[in-house]
Amino acid sequence: MSDLMDKGSWTFAVVAVLVVSIGFYVSVNTVLDASYRIPGFSEFYDYSYREIEDPAQERAAAERATAEYERANSARPRIPLIGDRFFSFFSFDPYKFYHPVLLLSIFYVPSAILLMSIFGSLGSFGLIIRRDYGTLAICTLSAWAAAHLPFAVLGFAFSFLNAGPPVFLALWVASSVLFGVFMVFALRTVFGAHYGVAVLVVALSWLSLSAGMYIFQYVSPWMFSPFLIMMVVLHFGGYLGGEVRGFGNAMRQKQNLKRFLQNATVNPKDADAHVQLALIYLQRRQEEKAIEHLKKALEIDEVEIDANYEMGRIERTKGNLQKALDHFAVVLEQNDKHALSEVWREVGETYFTAGMLDQAHDALEKFTIRRSADVEGLYYFGKVLKAQGKTDQAREIFQQAVQSANSSPDFSRRGTKHWSRLAQKEI
Repeated sequence: MSDLMDKGSWTFAVVAVLVVSIGFYVSVNTVLDASYRIPGFSEFYDYSYREIEDPAQERAAAERATAEYERANSARPRIPLIGDRFFSFFSFDPYKFYHPVLLLSIFYVPSAILLMSIFGSLGSFGLIIRRDYGTLAICTLSAWAAAHLPFAVLGFAFSFLNAGPPVFLALWVASSVLFGVFMVFALRTVFGAHYGVAVLVVALSWLSLSAGMYIFQYVSPWMFSPFLIMMVVLHFGGYLGGEVRGFGNAMRQKQNLKRFLQNATVNPKDADAHVQLALIYLQRRQEEKAIEHLKKALEIDEVEIDANYEMGRIERTKGNLQKALDHFAVVLEQNDKHALSEVWREVGETYFTAGMLDQAHDALEKFTIRRSADVEGLYYFGKVLKAQGKTDQAREIFQQAVQSANSSPDFSRRGTKHWSRLAQKEI
């Protein structure tokens, strides 16, 4: 997913989905549609019978058609567990191979971005979709093609073996599940989401595909052609009214920045390029690559402040507390207000984890004086006070943390909910 963000092509992803969907629909959906499709009454009843003047003959034809319809309907296999309710959400129509591209682009990707803005504390939907639509679209389309390609091949193989419909249904389900798994990693890489949030978003986003399929039953997909034209214009860097920049423009800016930073790392004296690359990898949840670049930055300049700060945070999460404190000490020697004084919060949390309560108290007290509205810092300061036996002061700090979370703006309140809930439990 990280490579797709840096080097991916929207055009290639669309072509890949179309090619794979043709193969998948021919090999898998054709069998499923023939086996599980709900037949229509018109397939058994010729409505020209209504023109017959003899009512008895018309009634007899209708009764025969009804009997044949009921017999065919009762004899056909059903989807296991959920039966025909399955078709309220999904379709096996083999002729709609172009639906995946449209459904993913028009419904699924915007839906995933909307849910990430709600559950992921990333900011407003409008900002995120302008910034990340192109990147997530490439990852989503590529994920769909990668998830369905092996099962399309297996579908052709099982067709030659005359396998039964349950086998093809298993292929269909497995491809959908694999697509969901790939999307979890796509959301983690593009947005830096936690596993829980990514799984929740993937679990809810599939409803947008069913909603899109339902809309396409009444509105031709090609009615969206003006929207698609606009999307293409925006994606390829165009603009409307001189104000709206292309969705693809933001994606290409990210790709160009990554290439620029990689080129800059050729300079043996440029530690900052390694730090910036490390920050990109940390945002994408690629910690090992981030550590690699941070270590290179420290080899170039052992007192590089950002590299020491980030390495200190990583070492703290890994439980290497002394190494973390060593890195934070380098930061404090240069600037004790680094990262808006958050270095003191990191130091305090490290001391608290190590059981060094007096040092943790001094660090967190200094931080909360400077950042009195930081919910995480207040929570840990309250934990330190409670551990020191100062229960009344700890309760006041926990209450202050909850009040601070409740009074914070909407865009930041989502990020403070976790610490607010923990503080409430301590009151």
